[in-house]
Amino acid sequence: MYSIDVKTEVRKIANSKPVHAAAGAGVLATQALRELPGRLVRTIDGTVNSLPSRASETVTSLPGRANGYVQTARARAADGYDTLAGHGKRALTRQDSEPAHSALNGNASTARTARTSKTSRTSTSKTSPASKSK
Repeated sequence: MYSIDVKTEVRKIANSKPVHAAAGAGVLATQALRELPGRLVRTIDGTVNSLPSRASETVTSLPGRANGYVQTARARAADGYDTLAGHGKRALTRQDSEPAHSALNGNASTARTARTSKTSRTSTSKTSPASKSK
């Protein structure tokens, strides 16, 4: 019968480099976990001690920052308004001979036809005898 000396086999395994690496990783993890509470306390104390000064700096800088944001928003709104007004002015001053561009489908003839038919309907309803008698 084949006999295994367990003690000898355990020594062989314990003296292998992979086992040493795993044991070393365990030791480092244990040291890091032991130091963690102290590191957390130092970090929290530093943060808590600096909060009042950071809060007062933020509060004093808020009016200036808010003013900057408002000025930027006003400038953007004015630019947008001017752009819309320019588009509207061009749309209202366009002659029927110029092609109108439909925003929905880009088909100039369809937009011109729709505008022309609307104009003709309006002019016929104004001149109809039924509308004059009322």
